[in-house]
Amino acid sequence: MKKIVSLCVLLLLGGCSESFLDEVPQAERSETNFYRTTEDFYNAVVGAYSTLKNAGLYGSGSGALFAMTEVVSDNTDLGVTRQALNASTYEIEDLLVTITNATVGSAWTGHYLGIARTNAILDRLPAAAVPQAGKDRFEGEARFLRALFYFNLVRLFGDVQLITKEIASPYGANTLTRSPAAEVYALIVEDLKVAKEKLPATLPAAEAGRASRGAAGALLGKVYLTLKQYDNAVAVLKEVIEAKTYDLMPGFAAVFSPTTSYVANREVIFAVPYVSGQIGQGSEMWSNWAPFNAGVALLGTGGGNGGGFNRPTADLAGAFEPGDLRKEASLLTSFKNAQGRDVNDAYVVKFRQQGALAGDSDVDFPVLRYADVLLMVAEALNETGKTAEALPFLNQVRKRAGLADKPLLSQADFRLAVEQERRVELAFENHRWFDLVRTGRYLPVLSAKGFKIKDFHRFYPIPQREIDLNKTLTQNTGY
Repeated sequence: MKKIVSLCVLLLLGGCSESFLDEVPQAERSETNFYRTTEDFYNAVVGAYSTLKNAGLYGSGSGALFAMTEVVSDNTDLGVTRQALNASTYEIEDLLVTITNATVGSAWTGHYLGIARTNAILDRLPAAAVPQAGKDRFEGEARFLRALFYFNLVRLFGDVQLITKEIASPYGANTLTRSPAAEVYALIVEDLKVAKEKLPATLPAAEAGRASRGAAGALLGKVYLTLKQYDNAVAVLKEVIEAKTYDLMPGFAAVFSPTTSYVANREVIFAVPYVSGQIGQGSEMWSNWAPFNAGVALLGTGGGNGGGFNRPTADLAGAFEPGDLRKEASLLTSFKNAQGRDVNDAYVVKFRQQGALAGDSDVDFPVLRYADVLLMVAEALNETGKTAEALPFLNQVRKRAGLADKPLLSQADFRLAVEQERRVELAFENHRWFDLVRTGRYLPVLSAKGFKIKDFHRFYPIPQREIDLNKTLTQNTGY
């Protein structure tokens, strides 16, 4: 999604301030004199947002979450030769994850880096000389991000260390035990409730990439759905729908097109933004997810060779119904090489940008979008016995895909219909594994397809490095 942004809100480039010449010289900056002004907190919040592009989170085409939520599932695999460089990702694909897995370790440390940044903001903000409106906005953003970081952690690892205050000592977390998941979820819910009250309902184009009230509501709805608090999920998700701030784009492919402006794209609620221009803020998704060594024939001059990461499986390609317009806008199963011959190798086109330089695409990565909200409210309504009320929400998504409406189904059949719709609508957007675990379907679905899946795989191992540093940490069962 192409953005219209000013240099001060490229969100992830680092901060800037018109009055920086009047501030303390950078050589004299410290934690003591930094968290004081509106500009200081703006820059600190930008730093918190920047964590989303950390290799342990959404990365830029090879981040840990892609491997831990898509490659681990029946959606994607790796189309690159096994070697030491990708050993940790192959462990995830093979469901043979070790306690020293580098990808899993980066997910743990990356998310806690973001939590540390948000905790610093929330601790320092009350005493700062910042107007109340600014304080509310910064608090809302910090709480939203902290909730997102913890929501990913608790779904990936189960019980985790619950840190809600800034830790000054480098060893300050080395005696903290794992808190029960219920306590982590309680913090997530509280953070999102506050964020929903303090964040703006709409964002101008110049603030693309920042969190809104709708983002907090959509994420809170997903949390309630995960907790099986279906009535709460319905209530908050219907608020997002009834606000009419968001809507489905008329065409599925336009949601992800680099030529769709931020203003025109009403479907994306919250995304990790990318900006081309060889300034270090472009996305690697297109070049890294293209077939391994596809080269100029597919990627163009300067577009890279193709990394073979996140390759769509034949099972996913076959999951699309005949006539589903989303299929060719999501994946292709072959390409022509430099000699003009067809190469049968599947690849993701959902985030394609022809002509982009390697690692320098404009296409954002959506964390929350309106189609997800519609499918979540359909699922929650069905679980409360209101299948007839749920059906129109499911069919809205199908209609955009060029498919016929589903008739009224039994509750059990509707569950499967939502599972199917979420898989093809949200493919490659880091939902598949979380969906299967949330619904308790990861064992039957993946076992039936030949995966060597075990019950304990619902959680990843606590990185051994963290246990070595903190002897109070316990390991997850099975590792």
